[in-house]
Amino acid sequence: METKTIVIIILIIVILISLTVIVNQRKNNKKQESYATMVFGAGMSVALAASSDWLDKVLVGIGVITKYDNPNALGGTFNWAFFALGCILMIISITIYLYSKKKFYVLNINAYTSRKLEDEISKLKSDNSDFREREIDFINIYQRIFSKKLDKTSYECIKVDIEEKVLAFKNETKSIKRGYTGIAPIPFIMYAGTLLNRVDINEYYEFDKKKTNRYYSLSNKKGTYPELKVKADLSQLDNTKNEVLIAISVTQKIEDNVLGQFTDNCNLVRIEVDEPDDNTIRYKNQLKNYVNAVVKAIEEMKKTIPNLKVNLVYSGQSCLALELGKVFFDKTRMPTVTIYHYDFQQQENKYPWGIIINGSDKGKLIKA
Repeated sequence: METKTIVIIILIIVILISLTVIVNQRKNNKKQESYATMVFGAGMSVALAASSDWLDKVLVGIGVITKYDNPNALGGTFNWAFFALGCILMIISITIYLYSKKKFYVLNINAYTSRKLEDEISKLKSDNSDFREREIDFINIYQRIFSKKLDKTSYECIKVDIEEKVLAFKNETKSIKRGYTGIAPIPFIMYAGTLLNRVDINEYYEFDKKKTNRYYSLSNKKGTYPELKVKADLSQLDNTKNEVLIAISVTQKIEDNVLGQFTDNCNLVRIEVDEPDDNTIRYKNQLKNYVNAVVKAIEEMKKTIPNLKVNLVYSGQSCLALELGKVFFDKTRMPTVTIYHYDFQQQENKYPWGIIINGSDKGKLIKA
């Protein structure tokens, strides 16, 4: 077979492989990586076309590597311009690929006010070389309709919006870093968490409205923080009641006088820090340990109450609500959990509505 024919076959193989990789990357929503593959394939093709035939390329290449006095004499005509252009294109493609790996997308869930992390990301110690924010904003429909009527129609609109955008975020960030921030009713945050099961969040951002009026990120350091404690004897629960009300207090203590709607039918189990305060959660390992503390407590309750149903009220940061949603998704391990929303303006039931987080009725709106 002639050497020119070999070169043509190799070029065709390079093009076919590049096209296959590009199509696969496009299907997986990796547009930037597909551009890198396209440029790399073009660069390799141009470099291969720098010499008249394959043998010339090999001989000249060996001469260049071994610093031969006149490597061009080893082969035929060698087009250095083509070779240099091909190498430049391949270097550019590698640069694009490495840059794509620095992409960082943050999921931002807003229902109270439109607060964008991108306005302050430059103030945070973060590699924001390609920072993008994916916002779930249902402020208008929540404040103008659902919070006043608690109607099923507006609720379903919010729920579908969360489902679609969280799924899009999940698919879009399969191979890149993810972040999370949010200021919205806890039930919606926790429900969003159930849609992110088995998805790692690399960075968490919380807004410090008390001291700095700025965002801060949870630290990777292992600092000192208050323990999240179970304030009840879980072996002494009343097993004639199969429902338990878990009151988790992290930023503010949940007082007994707001829990009247639950007390007749539920065992009360408090899980709280000794001195709740705004922005209590500062560290990633703290967040993980708080999640484990809640899960461990629920598993202990199941030993006393086999058919356990959990009603949950929570005063704390949204990062913990999101992470709890992720673990509550596991219906084979977790009992049915309903998370309720606190509304100070209510005269009687301070927790007027909630969402079933898992089980056969997952996503169902509950009105007190």
